[in-house]
Amino acid sequence: MKESIYTVPISEVFEPKCGCPMCALAKTLEERWVDYITGAAMMEPDVRIETNRHGFCGRHFDMMLKRRNRLSVALMLQTRLQWINKNLDTPPKQTGMFKKATGTSEPEECFVCSKINREATRIGANVASVWGRESDFRKLFSEQEYLCYPHARLLLDNSAGALKKETLAEYRSSVAALTRKKLDKVQADIDSFCNLFDYRNAGSAKPDENVATAVENAIAYLLSNAQTPNDKNSK
Repeated sequence: MKESIYTVPISEVFEPKCGCPMCALAKTLEERWVDYITGAAMMEPDVRIETNRHGFCGRHFDMMLKRRNRLSVALMLQTRLQWINKNLDTPPKQTGMFKKATGTSEPEECFVCSKINREATRIGANVASVWGRESDFRKLFSEQEYLCYPHARLLLDNSAGALKKETLAEYRSSVAALTRKKLDKVQADIDSFCNLFDYRNAGSAKPDENVATAVENAIAYLLSNAQTPNDKNSK
């Protein structure tokens, strides 16, 4: 599988204008990697070396099991457990002047998460680049429902090298404007929720659903919808 944002055309992700487009992009990449690893790729020696070393997080184990290919998962678990057993006694790395232990010999990160995280910088820079050179995409970008905070930060943090100085400020303003479309609502609901506990509001009418679930919705917004897919009020 080509590890590139070009495997998912940006315009396709932004066309629906529903929710955070970057969450949709992350979800698409995530689904593709899970399909990839539960298919024939899991028998490739170089891939198995990586999955043995990294393993998977709970979320991606759940997604793998839903593919109903339990043998693939079992085979990866078999060699992953063997790898853990073999390396359990590996001494920690010693670094720095006083040679402090920094944990196991190599940090572990979910195989699927590592593939998506590795693409994060490229994704952010590529969106900015397309925005800078295509007027149609700039219009499409401005018409999005909102951006979640993590993906807004992704776009902002990786925009400098992708745009000319004269357009950078405009792009960042556009990203901020899309972020505030949801941020302002989430903040208002949290304010309303907190005000419910003010003694001056005792006996007030029952809050609407968005206020009642303001805490959960704010957490979902701050973590991104790709990480909290069961949030019913993420829009």
